[in-house]
Amino acid sequence: MKGYAGKITYVDLSSGKIWNDAVEEAFARKYLGGSGFATRVLFDRVPKGADPLGEMNAFILCTGPVSGTLAHGSGRGGIVTKSPLTDYFMDSYFGGEFAAALKQSGRDMLVILGKSSSPVFLFIDNDEVKLVPAEDLWGLSTKDVQDKIRERCGRYVSVVCCGPAGENLAPIACCISGRRAAGRGGTGAVLGSKNLKAIAVRGTKDVEVADIKGMIKFYHDKKENFLGLKALRELGTPFLVKFINEKGGLGTLNWQQESWEKAKNLYAEEFIQKHMLRSWACFACNMGGCTRVVRAISKSSTVTEGPEYETLFALGSNCGVDDRDKIIETDRLCDDYGIDTISYGGCIGFLMECYEKGLITKDDTGGIDFSFGNGDTLVQCTHLVAKREGIGNFIALGVKAMAEKIGRGAEKFACHIRGLEPPGHSARALKSMALGYAVSPRGGSHHDTRPGPEYQMDPEARAKTEGKAQIAYNTSNWAVIGDSMIVCHFCEGVYGVTLTENHVNLLKLVTGWDLSLKELTEIANRIHALKRSFNCREGLRRKDDRLPYRFMHERIPSGSSKGLGITPDELQRLLDEYYQLRGWDSEGIPTRETLNKLGLTDVEINA
Repeated sequence: MKGYAGKITYVDLSSGKIWNDAVEEAFARKYLGGSGFATRVLFDRVPKGADPLGEMNAFILCTGPVSGTLAHGSGRGGIVTKSPLTDYFMDSYFGGEFAAALKQSGRDMLVILGKSSSPVFLFIDNDEVKLVPAEDLWGLSTKDVQDKIRERCGRYVSVVCCGPAGENLAPIACCISGRRAAGRGGTGAVLGSKNLKAIAVRGTKDVEVADIKGMIKFYHDKKENFLGLKALRELGTPFLVKFINEKGGLGTLNWQQESWEKAKNLYAEEFIQKHMLRSWACFACNMGGCTRVVRAISKSSTVTEGPEYETLFALGSNCGVDDRDKIIETDRLCDDYGIDTISYGGCIGFLMECYEKGLITKDDTGGIDFSFGNGDTLVQCTHLVAKREGIGNFIALGVKAMAEKIGRGAEKFACHIRGLEPPGHSARALKSMALGYAVSPRGGSHHDTRPGPEYQMDPEARAKTEGKAQIAYNTSNWAVIGDSMIVCHFCEGVYGVTLTENHVNLLKLVTGWDLSLKELTEIANRIHALKRSFNCREGLRRKDDRLPYRFMHERIPSGSSKGLGITPDELQRLLDEYYQLRGWDSEGIPTRETLNKLGLTDVEINA
């Protein structure tokens, strides 16, 4: 079977048992790979009501048929688990070399079950898989643990690990590979809960494709298109700060505003001119690399990879901080400790508004000043979150839990979707994203529904609901196929932001399969239905497909999107339309007819 290693490796940390299952072609055709494979295994292996930080949860590392090939954007891998932040389905993706190494080791997916009785790391050396004691690695930063593992296992191993925040079970903890983050939903806490510090992989096997000559031609045919992504290539994702600020959708001061005059201090050009050291690219990136390595110009001289756009939004405009050096320092600390910068910035911004409104004081914060714009608070609180000390123990819980504990109206400006803090793409300026966040299997994620199509519209067109459910449906179908192949979402600028013949052709070159666009769309619907079924089995219903109070009851106050918003009635109409497109009932549950039609006859939601 071309494009696949043909094997899934299971590791039960509780018993120490390690075994392999073969990937049958029928399974591959049905679920494609990556997100599709992992969602099926998660649904089957993790029972209803399982504690995300308990032994019954699974931690799944996945690749897709495109991973490890020379295809553009094939350098990403995925983590799938049940989230300790949301209590629902979670998948999070990361760049670098790990996914290619896992595929080249001879496996398509790694499934971690149970819990080790003491700290360990997992070492995969092609066919050899073993658990290694890691007491001496516990407590190390993500950088230091990767360095230590390479000293033991060899220079050319790829590592995924958690940092101290994950060890201490912070629900906003993430996993790090190299310096790339699988940032969302508490994946680092799941890894820490299993006493598994890291997974290290060395792979030297070939990844065979069906048509290597065709792949090379496809590579050359598309290379110019990637080089045409000028802003990403020359400025990296920070180019979006200026673009989105000018669109009037840049979350500012905990989303009280969506444009900011100080945003110019965070424009990509400022980082390029004053901080940049070099560019960096993931495996098989042919765009020239979108990541910038930068250095603070203050006394600290901190070096970090990034900060990416989402970090500049979360730590910058959302917290009213325009000090680039403080953001650079905080970004580096979050990477070292293994903390999701989007959730962390969302939490700090929320507490800053609580502080502004008098709901918390310095007596509650341990003397820390939570005024908007205080960059020292960003830096100081990373240490506290990682150690679960003082106010950091509170921040680590996430916005939803903090708002519930604070009360007194805090829930009206607590910005989260099912517990996951939203990224920097406005639900008020982009109605398809409003719907997309509400129905996302992850919660506040911009990697299900995609914002690109609406960014090309003027404010008048963006204010309308017509066609927005279709945009959410079409772009989320592309996203789930992209996450199952797996390819970088920046490929949407070349392959298409909705499913196209480009995706069909790429899969044919890799696998040899003559799939039609209709069949590929059916696979997307199948995976979406399975993710939704997992969440519905956990109790999710229509009432949970909602947005923060602020997003639905306050209009954007200024800027080029002034007056835009999403009302509760508009959201309900969009939900009706979206549910119909997906074949879900009025409560948002996939119908028995839909599940049967998609070949999910064994999926039971109310079991």
